[in-house]
This record gives sequence, structure tokens and C-alpha cells, in this order.
Amino acid sequence: MDQRSDHHPRIYFRIDLLFHPKPRPMRTLIPLAALVFSLNGTAQIVINEMDYDQISTDNAEYIEIKNIGLDPWPMSDVSVVLYNGSSGVGVEYRTILDATWPDLQPGDYFVICGNASLTQNCDHPATPVANLIQNGPTDAIVLVRTSNGDILDMVGYGGSLAGYFEGAGTTAIDSNEQDGISLCRWPDGNDTNNNDADLVVGCPTPGEANTIDPVNCALTTGLVENGNYSTLLARPTTDGTGLVLSVAGGAGVVRFDVFATDGSLVGTRSSPTNSNNAWTLAISERSGQVLLVRAIGEGYSIAQKVVMP
Repeated sequence: MDQRSDHHPRIYFRIDLLFHPKPRPMRTLIPLAALVFSLNGTAQIVINEMDYDQISTDNAEYIEIKNIGLDPWPMSDVSVVLYNGSSGVGVEYRTILDATWPDLQPGDYFVICGNASLTQNCDHPATPVANLIQNGPTDAIVLVRTSNGDILDMVGYGGSLAGYFEGAGTTAIDSNEQDGISLCRWPDGNDTNNNDADLVVGCPTPGEANTIDPVNCALTTGLVENGNYSTLLARPTTDGTGLVLSVAGGAGVVRFDVFATDGSLVGTRSSPTNSNNAWTLAISERSGQVLLVRAIGEGYSIAQKVVMP
């Protein structure tokens, strides 16, 4: 845990699959003192993953940056600015930069960490070794072009700190009650200019592609229900070629989405009622895989994992 001891009883899990790097719309950032930022409309680096909270001492924190563009990006001209929003107003508490940082090649990652001995693929060990990143709520990280103040990317986490987020701050959060998780863009590099849609709870993968894996990292409780509908039935058919899907209670249209753990959409189906629905889906090549099933209806969203036989 960090300077502020935050306890998060639930981990919120969001799934969004829009991935299309594009020119970024105009966004505003509340200036700090006399410093005014302007927006770079062609920014191509993003804050791709962050692990800011561990059990006990926060000594394995990191920030991962990814180049989602087609050209090398000059990291020597990038400042990573961290904001504390505990007072309701963004207060800069740390800036990390280095004029010797190399260009970041397309598709590559750059990892800033506190403790290099506890963080694989760390490119820049920053100080302090522990408590490098505030835990939230309502904190933010902003990438700024040092030479002209252009905003390259920003993530508000643990809520929406006014002026320091895109779309909405994250509802997905890291936790000091569970190791083996991080806050990451999913699918890897996903940037729709909405922090809450783009970032989910995933597995720590500094310097590598982000992943969701309910089996091999601590995400067995990472899928939680929203609303008053508490029962989602999602099980494979006996022959493993389909799924039986239903939601208990309520009425109206229910949409079922099935995802692979890499974020790809396996299939989707809408049902006019909440009664049992046998859905035959061509998933013969999914034998032994973990699938994530989400049901969305009026006033609720429920997710569940299914292991295919």
C-alpha cells in the first residue's frame, strides 16, 4: 500500500474491443500554476499499463508506455507527469524524464519502474524505489512533450480527476488486497479516448502485450456483476460445440458476448427473453480454452468465465 492506504473490496472488470489508433480529439488539461499544455493531435504513444498498488509495501510499481503508431517516437522529448487528486484538484507530485531515452519503435514498450530487481523489462529505474505512484482515488498520469507542452496521453484512475482524464476516469482499479494484477489497456494498446472503456484489470506484463488470464494470474474474482441480476448460466454443451446461456430474472432483450482471453470477440447473440437459450456456436477450435461470457440487459451487466472441454 502507498502513502494513502486504500482498500478496494471489489475489482471492476470492463470489456471493450474497439482498437483503432487515430488522431486524438481536442482535450483540455487544467494548468498547474502558469504551465499551459496544448494537445498534439497526432500523438501515437499511450500509457498502456500500470501497477501502482501491491500488498504491503508498494515496491514493484511500474508504468508502461507503448508506441501504437507507425513511426519511431522520440522518448527523449517525453515527460511523464504524475498528479495527486486527493484534494479534488490535480497537484503534480512527480515528473520523470530523461534526455537520453532512446526512440520508441512502433509496437514496442517502454517501462518506468521503481525497483528494477522486482520488475522485468524495466527500461528506466526511477526514484523512489517504493511508493513511486499514488494509489488513488482520483489520481492521474499524463504524457507531455517536453519541448512544447503537447499532451500525448493521459489516464485518470480511481475516478475522474477534473481535467486529467479522457472520456471518464477508470472504474477498474488496482488493489492492495490482491497481488498479480495490474491496470491495462485491453486489447493491448486499445485507445478510444475513454479511460474507463479502455483500461481493465489484467495480468502484470511489463514490456509485453497486455493479457487477461483468469487461470494463470489472480483474476478468479475479477469478474463481478452489476445490478440486481445475480445469476448468469454459461456452460458448454456436452459435445463442446456450443454454449447454453441464460440469465435469471427480469424481462426484455439480453445480449450475450463471448470473448477469448486476448480480447477477441468469439461470438455474440441477442435473446428476446431471459429464459434458457441454447446457443450453438462454432467453437470446436476452442477446446481447453478459457472464454469470458458477458450478459447485458436492462440495468445490469454480468460476466463469467467458461472453460471449454
